[in-house]
Amino acid sequence: MSELSEATLIQAGLQTGLFDDEQLARLRPLARARRTSLMEAISAELSLPQTAFYLALAEVRGLPYAHLSRWQVDEALLAKLPVALLRRHPMAVLCEREGGGGPHLAVANPDDVLGIETARRAVGTLPLAIAEPEGLAILLLRLRGKEACAGSETEDPVRLFERIVREAFLRRASDIHVEGIKDGARVRLRVDGRLEVMGAPLAKDLGDALISRIKVLSGMDIAEARAPQDGGLIYPVQDGEPIEMRVASVPVKFGERVTLRVMKSDPNRQRLDTLGLPPAMTARLRETLGHPHGIVLVTGPTGSGKSTTLYCALRELDADSFNILTTEDPIEQVIPGVSQVQVNAKVGFADALRSFLRHDPDVILVGEIRDLDTADVALKAATTGHMVLSTLHTNSAPGAITRLVDIGCERFMLGATLRGILAQRLARMLCPHCRRQRAADAREKRLLGQPEDAALDIWEAAGCPRCLGSGYRGRIGLYEALWVDADLATAIAAGADERQLAAAARDYWRLADDAREKVLGGLTSFGEVRAFLEGG
Repeated sequence: MSELSEATLIQAGLQTGLFDDEQLARLRPLARARRTSLMEAISAELSLPQTAFYLALAEVRGLPYAHLSRWQVDEALLAKLPVALLRRHPMAVLCEREGGGGPHLAVANPDDVLGIETARRAVGTLPLAIAEPEGLAILLLRLRGKEACAGSETEDPVRLFERIVREAFLRRASDIHVEGIKDGARVRLRVDGRLEVMGAPLAKDLGDALISRIKVLSGMDIAEARAPQDGGLIYPVQDGEPIEMRVASVPVKFGERVTLRVMKSDPNRQRLDTLGLPPAMTARLRETLGHPHGIVLVTGPTGSGKSTTLYCALRELDADSFNILTTEDPIEQVIPGVSQVQVNAKVGFADALRSFLRHDPDVILVGEIRDLDTADVALKAATTGHMVLSTLHTNSAPGAITRLVDIGCERFMLGATLRGILAQRLARMLCPHCRRQRAADAREKRLLGQPEDAALDIWEAAGCPRCLGSGYRGRIGLYEALWVDADLATAIAAGADERQLAAAARDYWRLADDAREKVLGGLTSFGEVRAFLEGG
């Protein structure tokens, strides 16, 4: 028996709590209606990639799980396994890169007694490890050739791309990276802000075919491999549900690399209440959005969730009662009832803003203030009875004022128009199913604002099949807010620096304060926010 039964994987999922009997009973008729396997129905409904099932099996059997990106092949021992054996019983000899453990026989089916006994006669009685069959097939294709994995679906770039996109969807990945390397290509997914290598590297032929497949779907020129290109595609994933991706290619030393940005839109979940804003900050932001004019800025580095926060702010407004116009680069989410303009070579942020003023707007969103021209039009719009929302690249809320002054804005205009400034970052959330408590040490207590002689337990990451062993699942915002009142407006106009502005603000919630609250509340780990605590 070379293939592991679906029932074995489902039973392992039940035993480790990936799902329960009630969910299983609900999904059985759904699988029959969709004419799919029960495991596929579970995976789709509960957002569980195949990795979760094999991690669960490893946990139930008490065997190590071989993450093919973290284990290395023992090529000398692998060469001893006959090609005929590998074709019918996919397996490899692997060692952990870290930890110094000895070689293991990595198999997709630990119940494959015949295949395991045959392999051990060739390489010795090695301990077992569990690995995913697709990953093993890709690894064997690269190291032993097509003869070692005859008939494998991974040889087909069409099916391989479909599997990669589905894996990215189930893992909630924001980006897919396919990069040419010296002896092939590697695939990485950005999940919760961190890049994760997806399985073993691809053989060069398969990697080149995968990149060509992506370029064809994205409307790129596959004959052009020496110049960067941009494109886009819409690809069906779950039950035909399409996901939109922006695609960019660039030549690298060993071929090409392609990056796919997954454009996500989930209006039902993306609300101010779900972002992680402190309740008092949420209430104050809603109050500020109710003003008829002024500017609200959201600041932070690229990838910190600024656009998501602004989209959530727009959803707080009644699109039927307000005339809302946005200018963006690019339009990441479509909001019903809102007129959204894409910036391009002919229409810039400032051009769109000037045009907006002739369309009787109530609320204007500017994707980003990049220069004085855009900032000047935004300030003038705010003084003529419009609420303006925008983003800026600064590290702190007071730093937004300094940045606007540096690009040429008048201080008296800033003092008169600014209503509030949010600064934000993103931190990974601890997996609620496997997080564990430990005692905080003296340094952690001090940075968390607690007495060093007090007893304090904090949560840390552990790792389980639900979070694919990372210990984290999802991200939450860390926020800083500076609300501009009359006294602070006077200080801005008078030329106060960032430190003076922070001291003058009566309503200033610092990033470090929010980080402490989220660690003490068990939402994230100390290690995730340590840099913000040390700096705040």
